[in-house]
Amino acid sequence: MLNIMKSGAKLAAAGMLAMSLAGGAFAQDAEQQERKPEDNWLKVCDKLSSGDLACIVRQVVYKGGNKIGAFTLRDDPSGENRFLAIAEMPLAVLLPFGLTWQVDNTKPIRMPFVTCDPTKCTGQLVVNEAFIGALKRGAKLKLSAKNRANKDLVVDVNLSGFTAVYEGDTYFTPAEFQAQTSGQNALEQQLQGVAEELRKEKSGEGSDQPAENSGN
Repeated sequence: MLNIMKSGAKLAAAGMLAMSLAGGAFAQDAEQQERKPEDNWLKVCDKLSSGDLACIVRQVVYKGGNKIGAFTLRDDPSGENRFLAIAEMPLAVLLPFGLTWQVDNTKPIRMPFVTCDPTKCTGQLVVNEAFIGALKRGAKLKLSAKNRANKDLVVDVNLSGFTAVYEGDTYFTPAEFQAQTSGQNALEQQLQGVAEELRKEKSGEGSDQPAENSGN
């Protein structure tokens, strides 16, 4: 009985932590009409030794409160390839099909996925000033792939506000961004710890311990 009660408490704690992590996503959906277009974008910049800024501009795309994808543009004047576009797609993609990028009705570009990790599959595209110009003028960046049933899997990136953020002087420094996200990272680590404990209990690990030693 004690183990069952502990599991229930951990599930409740996990649920609360998950809601905390998703709070920003739910808030985004609930306040969509009140948000400015530039609020969809995050900009982080670091000053180079040359005095220039190396920046990333990023949008995370949500549906029903859940992250379904993301788009990041890296602008690094010190790099051999100054502009790098990075797209994140759900795991359930058909890798051989690759990833198609299309701004409004421009010619689509298909590239292979670069890597997958436990949460997403990522594609990268070295771009030029013409592509940046298309993003500035455009209304939507369509990222499309195929799922394992060979059906279209589409993530639409709303380009409203991109120009204002990309060309604007407002940004986070890496230190400021880390300070903003450190609390969320701590919650993620706690949630992972709770999930691991629940997995161990479900598999019966440590079940031969006396009940009085199973909690402090």
